[in-house]
Amino acid sequence: MLLRRMTKHVKDQNWTAIAIDFVIVVTGVFLGIQLGNWNDERADKQRGQDYLERIVADLDADLRVYEQQIQFWSNVSDYGRDAITYADQDDAGNKSQWQLLLAYFQASQFGGFYSTDTTYEELKSAGELGLIDNVTLRDQLASYYRGSDNSILSERTRYREHVRGTIPTDVQSYIWDNCFGWNANAEQMIRDCDPPIGEDRAREIVDRIIEDEQLIEELRYSMSALEIASKAASLGIDQARDLRELVDEQMDGEAP
Repeated sequence: MLLRRMTKHVKDQNWTAIAIDFVIVVTGVFLGIQLGNWNDERADKQRGQDYLERIVADLDADLRVYEQQIQFWSNVSDYGRDAITYADQDDAGNKSQWQLLLAYFQASQFGGFYSTDTTYEELKSAGELGLIDNVTLRDQLASYYRGSDNSILSERTRYREHVRGTIPTDVQSYIWDNCFGWNANAEQMIRDCDPPIGEDRAREIVDRIIEDEQLIEELRYSMSALEIASKAASLGIDQARDLRELVDEQMDGEAP
């Protein structure tokens, strides 16, 4: 209808009407484009909010795993200290030979930390980090996920392989079945368990372990690595909490 009217105005050489029609067309196109931009901007903000909500869930998951891992490493370190004390000082600390043997095995546990970075990696791979318009927050996210990839948090030391190559298979199988497990959250657990072998056989295995100087050196390194990993995990907890607070502030600022 507008086109028919404009054609008539041209034939009639009604330049005033033509100008008015032109303004109407241009204004309509402009408003249509502007409305589309507003809708796109609103959709982008909503997508950014959705991503931030998922990042919060990822950070909460990291905090749970960090805390659980620190506790697990602490338990492993307790076994390691008992094992080193016996090797260095011949001090069993009222522990049986089976308990000492168990200590040498459990000291080889590790269970590395791996951050929940699914959302951040999705943002990067899709080229949509710009949906988070807070530059400081983007920088903090990049810094956090680089730090959580620290190899010390997932190191498998030589001791782990060495001691498990020394302890007989039947003893290890018993330990896996009765002295170790996972809880409902798939978190590792070290359990108390009764001895499957007599003290004489346990002593033979323990003697073989402590007579291997390289193995004991590797145990010392492994315990040092656990201590450093625990410190790195504690730092990771602080960073995750600070980052979560920054994300919460961003979400509150963008909430409708």
